[in-house]
Amino acid sequence: MIVLRAGDPFEVLMVRRNDTVAFMAGSYVFPGGRVDDADRPPPGRPLAPARFLDLSDEDEAAYRTAAVRELEEEANVRVTPADLEPLAHWVTPEIETRRYDTRFFLARMPDGQVAKHDESETTALEWLSPHGAIAKFVRRELLLPPPTWTTIRQLEKLPSIDGVFAWARARKIVRVMPGFIKNDTGTMLTLPGDPLYPAIPDWEVPEETRFVLEEGARWQPLKP
Repeated sequence: MIVLRAGDPFEVLMVRRNDTVAFMAGSYVFPGGRVDDADRPPPGRPLAPARFLDLSDEDEAAYRTAAVRELEEEANVRVTPADLEPLAHWVTPEIETRRYDTRFFLARMPDGQVAKHDESETTALEWLSPHGAIAKFVRRELLLPPPTWTTIRQLEKLPSIDGVFAWARARKIVRVMPGFIKNDTGTMLTLPGDPLYPAIPDWEVPEETRFVLEEGARWQPLKP
């Protein structure tokens, strides 16, 4: 869940993953989690048409409900499924032992609410402008996984929250699965459009299409 708060500049809600969790430990990410069976809509309930082209209306409704539930559990922020705007679809590389099929949604921070991390899966919470998040990463003050970095870099180019939502509504959402390269020189992820990874239709190729794994579980973004 990519929650945006009004301001000049606008800010993004980020939570820090607990150092003890198995996946992306210590990284700053967007709140979120898995879809539970209870998130699925009851039969016969009217549903909005799915925006993710590979999902049925029922499956997208389940993703929306799960996103809303996880946002409240991890960050104490309450929105409704109808408030969400689909943004992106990321899948972990096939070589990973823990694999996730992740949908990113946008939401506006409601007035009168106060975000707070859950002190369990997440150990800190910050509101950061896209530029501020990038600056903290460059200063090595936080870790950003490749999908998070790429998304924040996209947000950094947009002037306002209204502009972000307009961009999200206009774009076609495509499935992105990073490539994985491991050899004697190290470990690297590549994104579609990199010279080592063919482009895919309708994907906006970012400036940084490579991420090299450094000490401390830091994925360093690089231009090819």
